[in-house]
Amino acid sequence: MTALTDSELRELRQIAETIPWDLQPDFLERVAAKLRGQEIGAGVIYRVAHAVARQMIYETGRRAMG
Repeated sequence: MTALTDSELRELRQIAETIPWDLQPDFLERVAAKLRGQEIGAGVIYRVAHAVARQMIYETGRRAMG
């Protein structure tokens, strides 16, 4: 298991805020699944998390409020 740095965790939380709160647990699970086995480097969290968020917004047709 790879631990995220404070900066990576902050980035992940900011991206999670772009989707509805009730979908955020699923978002985090999907991101974790995609990151499993990958080497975490510059931009990996950003790319994976944004791809998952885009897919979830597309699938549900919903966006976060605010």
